[in-house]
Amino acid sequence: MGKISYMRLKGSQNLRLRLLLSTLSSTPILIEDIRADATWPGLLSHEVSLLRLLEKVSDDCHVEINETGTKLKYKPGIVMGGRNLVHDCGVSRSIGYFLEPLIVLGLFGKKPLTIRLNVISRWNRIFSNLFESLLA
Repeated sequence: MGKISYMRLKGSQNLRLRLLLSTLSSTPILIEDIRADATWPGLLSHEVSLLRLLEKVSDDCHVEINETGTKLKYKPGIVMGGRNLVHDCGVSRSIGYFLEPLIVLGLFGKKPLTIRLNVISRWNRIFSNLFESLLA
């Protein structure tokens, strides 16, 4: 197999969108200098959680994060979907942060997507009501 060619990006801005578009276009990305000059450099916990979620709904997805979290290699897999998946989203972001990319990816999955998101946040009910009314 040949060497993988990564699209090189810098910084943490629009990380969720970058990961979503990378997945949909099957384009591997390398993101460097993720909050490199910040007090707490690197990926935040909800961003790592989103990467783990993408691994769950994709087949052959590969994620590499360096020790400091300032460099991310993401090779997207095929969006498979799946049934009875469970993901713990943590407490740092609301459910909407995870639902938005899931709705888009669910449209392109090989199989229907059924997933339970475990989240503890005061915003959960607002976002889940919004998505329930949109999907009804």
